[in-house]
Amino acid sequence: MGFNNFVLTSCGLSILTNLKKDLNFIEDIYSYSNYTENEFSVEKKKIFDEFLNAVEEQLLKSDITKIKKVSAELNALMEFYKINSLKDLPKTDMYCFLHTDTYLGKNIAKILENVFKKNGIGNVFIETSSYLRTSDFEKFSFSLSELAKKLAETLKEYKSNGYKIIFNLTGGFKSINSFLQTVASLYADESIYIFETSNSLLRIPKLPVKVDDTIFIEHFDLFRMLDLGIYNERIKKEIYKLPEILYLEIDGDFIISAWGTLVWQEVKENTYKERLNNPISDKIRISDYLKKQFEDLNPFERLQLNKKIDDFEKAVATNFGYNPSSLRFHELEGKISKIYKYEFYPFDGDDSRRLYIREDEDGIYILDKIDKHLK
Repeated sequence: MGFNNFVLTSCGLSILTNLKKDLNFIEDIYSYSNYTENEFSVEKKKIFDEFLNAVEEQLLKSDITKIKKVSAELNALMEFYKINSLKDLPKTDMYCFLHTDTYLGKNIAKILENVFKKNGIGNVFIETSSYLRTSDFEKFSFSLSELAKKLAETLKEYKSNGYKIIFNLTGGFKSINSFLQTVASLYADESIYIFETSNSLLRIPKLPVKVDDTIFIEHFDLFRMLDLGIYNERIKKEIYKLPEILYLEIDGDFIISAWGTLVWQEVKENTYKERLNNPISDKIRISDYLKKQFEDLNPFERLQLNKKIDDFEKAVATNFGYNPSSLRFHELEGKISKIYKYEFYPFDGDDSRRLYIREDEDGIYILDKIDKHLK
């Protein structure tokens, strides 16, 4: 097995349910599977906390046969790597445990994280998305959209750094794993499973999937607005142009659906590397000079600039209630203020260049040019 794998493992309840009898735990685990920490009574939380601590202790002292029997998630990983001890997992690989946004889900993932670390595997972290639980369908759908965006960004980053993307979907909940199977078809190099009736590992390589992105290109700015969460009045007038599977309406607002987000993130990145975003707000204009500068930027710089313009769009829409430190939009002082009134950072990292902004008599922000730090 080669190194540099990024392995995403979906967590379920198997560790708890399989150790329940051994640890003489009498509570109905499934009845509490969607509970957040605040929904537990003090007494019930104490009972579950003691059980969770006992589960971790049991895993740490169990032999390989017991571990594979107890944890569907770890069983698949051991079979995938063909190892007989958790200590033999490649230390250069990255391991992510994805859990539900519930008290038990978080603690199961933390148990697995702790077990890995106590076996000398440091490259491990846990991940979730707010409301990633099935007690509320609307919130669950919203959570999948947020998770899709988060996973797309994370997986692309690891992919660009040479990692092979592996999805371990042996454990986890069906409602989440069905979604992750779609994510895997777009971003994973391989998916692995072990069925309950077999100890054989099923490995499914990435299939050549071609997604029709025409609708995203045709309504590019509409998807940008949905992505940024702004301009709802315009969205309400134009949203009917999109297939219903691509967006969600929650409390009168609209977001891109989980399925739409998976494709949109790919279309967005490729398009941002090719062309300069047009202003959505009528309070923003882009100078011809900046348009010419854009043509001389490399694809990565183009991507960053377009993302910062999106940040500026959101800043304007919120009357600058949104102004992240990465953008740092601010008014200028000194000599330069006689030419330009504002600036923001068009690129990330140590790049010292600024994007300088003029303001006309109508209060329009004119994104004028990128230049070194002027005073």
